[in-house]
Amino acid sequence: MQEQFAQKMIEILNLFTETQSENMKTVADIIVDRIKEGGRFFVFGTGHSHMVGEEFYARAGGLACVQLIAPMELTLGEHPLKSTQIERIAEYAHVIMMQYGFKDKDIILISSNSGRNAMPVELAMACHELGMCTIAFTNLKHSQVVTSRHSRGLKLYQVCDYVIDNCGVVGDAMMEVKGVKGQMGASSSLIGMFMAQTLSMLIAQKLAEVGIEPPVFLSANVDEGDAWNQKIMSEYYHI
Repeated sequence: MQEQFAQKMIEILNLFTETQSENMKTVADIIVDRIKEGGRFFVFGTGHSHMVGEEFYARAGGLACVQLIAPMELTLGEHPLKSTQIERIAEYAHVIMMQYGFKDKDIILISSNSGRNAMPVELAMACHELGMCTIAFTNLKHSQVVTSRHSRGLKLYQVCDYVIDNCGVVGDAMMEVKGVKGQMGASSSLIGMFMAQTLSMLIAQKLAEVGIEPPVFLSANVDEGDAWNQKIMSEYYHI
């Protein structure tokens, strides 16, 4: 079982690398261009997709020029159904808009495997209307065969400026397990982490190319980590 799952994940990683590399480079260039103009880079996801946002944020090897949007009610920490219910309420996107004070130069990356739920779609549309650059991490194979939960019948990949496909399967889980009804072994979290790490490195590389020192965190658990990270925290998070 372990070997089979590993092989399927390798196949998805290879497919992603073959089909999405140019898109990733393009997105990295756009993000850096906006950062140079004073824009901020926001990352957002609901449910399990919030983990993809967290993978960008305040961690070893991560960039400090990232702002995470992760209200507790949109994660699984309060109740297993609460985030599911909220992400289907389109109007909640405007609560996010009011809380974070977005500007037209900003960028937002929205991670949603299904791309069908009303709130992420509404958020992308509202940000786009403001003039922000909108980026989707999503599963095109899944999203293209399910119905939208937004009143306008739109899905995330249809409303974002740039779309990165995580190359997953319909339903996310992809392993048959004897004695189990349905499938197990979801791929979206694993490939999502890879996507976040890869994009972070591409952004850092581009920042260096244009003469901006990439603000990269060290592990807090190496001896010099705290001092270095505090310097970056003070500059970017004012703490």
